[in-house]
Amino acid sequence: MSAQVTAEQIAQAIGVTRSAVQKRAERECWMHVESAVRGGRRHLYTVGTLPDDVRENMLAHLAKQEATAAAARSAGRAEGARLRLVEAIDDRAVAAAREHGLANFLQLPEPRQRKADARAAMVDLANRYRRVSGLPKKRAVELFCHQYSTGRIEVPEWLRETIRSVSANSIANWQQQLEREGLSRLAGKQGEHRRGQGIIDTTPQLRELILGMISDHPDVSAKLVIRAIRARIADVETHPSFRTLQRWMADWRETNKQLATAIANPDAWRSRYQAAGGNASAHIVRLNQRWEADSTKADLMLSDGTRHVIVGIIDVYSRRLKLHVSRSSSSAAVAATLRRSLIDWGVPEQLGTDNGSDYVSDHVTRVVRGLGIEQHIAPPFTPEAKPHIERAFGTFCRDLLELLDGYIGHSVAERKAIEAKRSFAQRLMKQGEKVELRKSAEELQGFCDRWTDQVYAIDPHSGLNGKSPAEVAAAWPHGVRRIEDERALDVLLSAAPGDGVRTITKKGIRLDNALFEAPELGGLEGQDVRVLLDEADIGEIYVFDLDGKFLVKAICPERKGISRQELSAKRKAVQKRVIGEKKAEMKANSKNVRTEHLVEDILRDSAAKAAQSPKVVALRVRDETHSTPDLAAAAIAARADRREEPAVPVEVAARRASQQQAIEAELVAPAQVIQIPPPEGRFQRARDLERRIAAGELVSDEDRAWLQRYQQTPHYRTSKAMADDFGAETLTA
Repeated sequence: MSAQVTAEQIAQAIGVTRSAVQKRAERECWMHVESAVRGGRRHLYTVGTLPDDVRENMLAHLAKQEATAAAARSAGRAEGARLRLVEAIDDRAVAAAREHGLANFLQLPEPRQRKADARAAMVDLANRYRRVSGLPKKRAVELFCHQYSTGRIEVPEWLRETIRSVSANSIANWQQQLEREGLSRLAGKQGEHRRGQGIIDTTPQLRELILGMISDHPDVSAKLVIRAIRARIADVETHPSFRTLQRWMADWRETNKQLATAIANPDAWRSRYQAAGGNASAHIVRLNQRWEADSTKADLMLSDGTRHVIVGIIDVYSRRLKLHVSRSSSSAAVAATLRRSLIDWGVPEQLGTDNGSDYVSDHVTRVVRGLGIEQHIAPPFTPEAKPHIERAFGTFCRDLLELLDGYIGHSVAERKAIEAKRSFAQRLMKQGEKVELRKSAEELQGFCDRWTDQVYAIDPHSGLNGKSPAEVAAAWPHGVRRIEDERALDVLLSAAPGDGVRTITKKGIRLDNALFEAPELGGLEGQDVRVLLDEADIGEIYVFDLDGKFLVKAICPERKGISRQELSAKRKAVQKRVIGEKKAEMKANSKNVRTEHLVEDILRDSAAKAAQSPKVVALRVRDETHSTPDLAAAAIAARADRREEPAVPVEVAARRASQQQAIEAELVAPAQVIQIPPPEGRFQRARDLERRIAAGELVSDEDRAWLQRYQQTPHYRTSKAMADDFGAETLTA
């Protein structure tokens, strides 16, 4: 069980007054028990619960007291034995103190460590000087200090900057401190007696408020914290000064760098501090065993004033890299990068991606499943699951990219510095000097392809034991799975804007203000086709017919650096040949069917059909004479101007009339004629039928039905009204 001591004993051990011990014990809440003494009560402190510095001094003090007491109890022993016991106890205490000082040295901040190293070096130099000079110790040290202070002794620059001059007393003190208390004691005790004992550390409510604000707002300033303290804590005596708060917050952030980084920037903490045991690629032993894919924003402003996204895929075994420039990280961009990699490298066993919609879309997973690729989807916010592509992006962004026009820096601070520098340079620019020429998306893609193939692929890689990605890939002794039918990857292509259907014109296929040509399009002019795009190559399109059959891969000559005139000439030649062949085929068909005899054959066929059809005779119908007043006047005038024809005898006229009647009787079939009485006769007939029905006479069903119909007509109602008003005789014919 640890011993219990009083405040007086502690004061003797650490060399302060009892009042100072009591105040510190109260401020730091030392554990204690109370015991009754004459005239009151006193506090007893357990040695094992005291602060480190107090406990160590107390143990050394108790050891000395114990040795003294033991020597007093052994008064009969020889004086020499007592002295050896005391020295042994002192030696153990000194050794423990030196070990503790060495352990504490590592906890000191770098400036204080430098100070301790400099003082220890000065002690060593003084001892060496004394041994070499052969002078007495005191004289040798004094001479050394004089020559050092006057610059006659050559020492490293850092030592001279740390200690400009020195005295013999300083050397003696440092020698004693180094032997008794260890290396950390040479750093001095500035601030040690205050660390952990200031007003902030001894006021839990104050410390909790400050740390809470730092937790929620990692970059909060001391100015805002002091305002919060004044608003929340009523006890003004516990308020620290502004400078005290500033120092405490700076010291806390320096002492707790990892925690502060984890709160302020989890990504930076993950990159700088997160434990990373083992090798992430230790289990990768085959080419194409695992690919990793990811996207990052390029630190480059393009000519259109935007920042594009870089989509990357890396083969972990060989570290081969593909980069694709896209306006955004879309499924089409991922599919385009994956398509290029599959064609150039073969089929991987695994594909590591994050869980973004662009990486788990049907567009991508359809091919991953179809080719038997195992997709590993990382949990959210775990870039450490794809460390190789993350590092490859870092290498790319910190290489030649920084030298391109439009580079904006890797951080906000760096970007502001670049903008400030550019603005100053623009103010000083003279007439005729070069201005910044930013790259287009196409030019950036070309730069990425050249960098991956001509720089990254041939540079030695630390993860490949100093070999380059190209060397590792070339040295793979076994085959890889490859895509035999490139059409199987067409599902990774994207349809052209709209429904993807375009018409082949005489100038090619127009898409996005560009014309795409191919010799194989000759002869297909005017035909509708379906166009699919490969985002990885804006200079090419894939052309399919509307039934889905692949036709040709067309290119834009300007984007490919090819002569359009030469390509158009080839298409014109193909068109001439195709149309010529089709015309020859049509001519052959015409010759085989002998079209010159078609007219005669058609007429003969029509005559045969007419002969087999029954006779159709048109019935002659009596015509009506059309007459108007003008026509009548014209007829009279014509008769007046015409000569009188000789009169026809009555017998001849009668015979002609008889013959005409006979002809008409033969042409017109006799028909039953129903006499329709005039309107007045109809009303009279109706009145007769009404009288007969009223008198009870029998009337035929025909007459009764006619009467009912006629009674519903306006003529009947009008005639009946007139007869009732003026009498029936007014309606007689």
